[in-house]
Amino acid sequence: MRSKLLVWLSLPLLSLWFAGAVVAFFMAINFTNVAYDRALFDSARSLAEQVRVVDGRTVLGLPSSVVRLLLSDESDIVYFQVVGRDGRLVSGEADLPRPPAGGRIGKPILHDGKLRGEKLRIASLYVIPLGGANGSAVLVQVAETLNKRHVLAEEILTGMLAPQLALIALALLIVWFGVGRGLGPLQKVRHEIASRSHRDLSPLAESNSPEEVQTLIHAINELMGRLDQALGAQQRFIADAAHQFRTPLAGLKAQTDLALRQTDPVQQRHALEQLSASAGRTVRLINQMLALARVEPGADKSLELQVLELDALARESAMEWVPQALKKEIDLGYEGPGEAVSIRGEALRLRMLLDNLIDNALRYCPGGSSVTVKVGVEAGGAVLVVEDSGPGIPPEEQDKVFQRFYRVLGSEAEGSGLGLAIVQEIVHLHGAQVEIATPAAGRGTEVRVKFPRF
Repeated sequence: MRSKLLVWLSLPLLSLWFAGAVVAFFMAINFTNVAYDRALFDSARSLAEQVRVVDGRTVLGLPSSVVRLLLSDESDIVYFQVVGRDGRLVSGEADLPRPPAGGRIGKPILHDGKLRGEKLRIASLYVIPLGGANGSAVLVQVAETLNKRHVLAEEILTGMLAPQLALIALALLIVWFGVGRGLGPLQKVRHEIASRSHRDLSPLAESNSPEEVQTLIHAINELMGRLDQALGAQQRFIADAAHQFRTPLAGLKAQTDLALRQTDPVQQRHALEQLSASAGRTVRLINQMLALARVEPGADKSLELQVLELDALARESAMEWVPQALKKEIDLGYEGPGEAVSIRGEALRLRMLLDNLIDNALRYCPGGSSVTVKVGVEAGGAVLVVEDSGPGIPPEEQDKVFQRFYRVLGSEAEGSGLGLAIVQEIVHLHGAQVEIATPAAGRGTEVRVKFPRF
């Protein structure tokens, strides 16, 4: 994070520095040209003052060697040229480039040129020499190479850009240490989490941390709390499952040993029938546990709610359980509103919900009882009710039966204690509500599932 922040800060700063360098370069070139052009023009004017007309001829009042000595420079090569009014060379360098056309007398002309492949800066001046007639102007030029101009421009550029670059580096260094100090609390949190055991889900200390970090720590603590609850529930589920499997597996082992000891075919058949019944109960317990695992939150993220007709689904489920009801001599019926009742849900899980409710009612009701599956519409949404006339559930235990492996004391029917836990998970997945009550007749059990308004 600190490296990324440093990169994002350095890119615009360096871009600005580069743009400033370009501007500073042109400013330095302009400054050096202005300074040295003035000196170059002064040399041209001084040289022009030495030009005279003697006996009709234009002459330079100083020898060329003296002029070169006066114009000598430590850094650059200096050239001069004096051209008469007739265009003939009076003195100096013959190949020096001429100025652009249109020059006026007494007005300096500054221009660039080349001599033998080397760039020059040239100051040109048209003057009327001493003793000359009007209109008899001569051209005086002084030129120099660009070495000292480049040196001065580089010195100005370096003097401007080096401090800026140093300030940028200092700013980035300060940001580096500042961000590192600011991230100190996060590093502390990282170290504390890394040093913990995978079993330690206790909350992190939120005190002595910046407000922004406290928000992060609070979110981590909430996540740890949820993980602790989920892992606790998982551990309890595993412990309960191990306890529930211990009894049927021990029974299977005992019945298997008994069947092996029997020599009488009748007794042996009876022992095998008991063994088959125990195996069936164990298989049902395993299936119920697998069903519960599939409907737990987060176990399956493929839940896709679709528009379903709850009345048709409930009627079909009730019809499938009719043979089982007839076997136990229980009157299983269905009551609907006579019109379609639509909800948003998943057919497979709703079918599982109905199967568990009807199975529970048939399992715990004695022969001669009645079980009724009802579908209706109330204010706020659709309602599914499974009502039976069985022994019922005491009011103080009606909330407990949704716990895993919980069974009402005194119940003689065989069961896993997972049916209503599965129902509750499916209800939660659909955003619905489930409650247990005693029917108006005062006997039996009424399980009511209320779905949200469609």
